[in-house]
Amino acid sequence: MYRTFSAIAMATLLSGCIVHIGGNTNSEDTHIERELVLNASQLSTLIAETGAGSLKIIGSDSSDKITVNADIYTSEDLNYELSLTQSGDTAKLVAIHDIQDGLRIHINQGHSIDLVITMPSKLALELDDSSGDVTINGLSNTIKVDDSSGDLTIDGGKSVYVDDSSGSLYISNIQGDIEIDDGSGDTQVENTKGAVTIEDGSGDLLVRNVTGTVKVDDGSGDITVNGAGGLIVEDDGSGDLNIDNVKGEVKID
Repeated sequence: MYRTFSAIAMATLLSGCIVHIGGNTNSEDTHIERELVLNASQLSTLIAETGAGSLKIIGSDSSDKITVNADIYTSEDLNYELSLTQSGDTAKLVAIHDIQDGLRIHINQGHSIDLVITMPSKLALELDDSSGDVTINGLSNTIKVDDSSGDLTIDGGKSVYVDDSSGSLYISNIQGDIEIDDGSGDTQVENTKGAVTIEDGSGDLLVRNVTGTVKVDDGSGDITVNGAGGLIVEDDGSGDLNIDNVKGEVKID
């Protein structure tokens, strides 16, 4: 059984909010709800470091602030950090477990921080996420994601760069180039106006409706490309290769 608390922390343009969740040796499951807000009128980028838990990022054309709603599931004898701060034109969000405290390291025992972030769509995003499903919708600037595990969905963006270890990957409606380094899991990319470069370890790959050239280096799994300005397959590993509606040159090494 989790106990629930609610709190609101406001961060202004010149100051941030830091919340440390920790406690004594009498462990008790606790659910804490927090809201952090930061004025984004002078910001260009959000850098986020997130640990275990789900993450949903929503871009808004009408918002001039970053709002973070967090559901923290923890024990009172573990330390967690939730912070939203500003340095120059960059905002930084930290929502992590396993905080080092002197010579002790508090180890996460299945607890999580679930996040919903609303931010101006014009801001660039740099995300380092350890585990849990991630959804990013409605951004119009550059998106960079380093994701360890969990499914990743990105809908909208200027250019997208993804380093993904495991989990399914879905990217759509990107205005510029896409670069993907994927370890394992199925990957789907569609409705993109730039070039697409994919280095894929394992899992099926589906690419549709890409204006630019698609370049693929694949370890294993089926590859399907339907609609592209060109196609270069440097290594198709093992699995079927299906090609249709490619307007330009097709090169298969």
